[in-house]
Amino acid sequence: MRILLVDDDAFSRKLMGFYLKPMGIEVELVSSGEECLTSVAVQAPDLILMDCQMPGMDGFETTRRLRAEHYAGVILALTGNSDEDTLRNCSESGMNGHMSKPVDAGVLRARIAAALPHLQVEAPPPLEAPPAEDPLARARKIADAARNPAILGRLVGSFLKSADETVGMLETALQSQDGSAVAAAAHRLRGSSGSFGATALSEAAGKLEDALQSQNLNECAPLIAGVKELWPPLREHLVKNSGGTEP
Repeated sequence: MRILLVDDDAFSRKLMGFYLKPMGIEVELVSSGEECLTSVAVQAPDLILMDCQMPGMDGFETTRRLRAEHYAGVILALTGNSDEDTLRNCSESGMNGHMSKPVDAGVLRARIAAALPHLQVEAPPPLEAPPAEDPLARARKIADAARNPAILGRLVGSFLKSADETVGMLETALQSQDGSAVAAAAHRLRGSSGSFGATALSEAAGKLEDALQSQNLNECAPLIAGVKELWPPLREHLVKNSGGTEP
């Protein structure tokens, strides 16, 4: 049994890998639609978890190409947006369903078990959403569930690396006054922060991404400042309270 996870964010791939490992299924992680097409051409998976918004070839176009090439397996969308247009695009491109990010471990396993009923998988109860004041709560729960304290440091280190890169992308986009690149960085930060459990940062990045659909960079200046102000103290908190972990 084989699952292919397609997501451009490295932290999201690592986190989903931790979620899927207990199911005892072979999991391949790829970072783009192009890599997905190549992988499926070599060996078709039983199920694909497809991020919708990726640079280059997005999840919708990747799915359309897979269906045109007669891939008949299950494709479940992973999306930070559950508006009518997104859900319609999921259906019209050929996806079999969707899950909203951040994805809960129990929900993920239950949806996979439903899509592949020949698997004898007992889905664990969903991880409770962590309180906003404790951004390490979700990572601690994952480490505790796996009975492996080292996972905490690995998750934190992976998230720090991902968020550092994304904040850098945001700064570069601001310097060049590229609104679409700022929105892309906000989208990426929204998803990875939400998956990790950094609720305040995820919400701030989400507000920025949503606002940029109808406003320019100057009009969004307060929201941009809010995102930039949240990251340094959050980063310091994560390093300090996870054993000094650095990427």
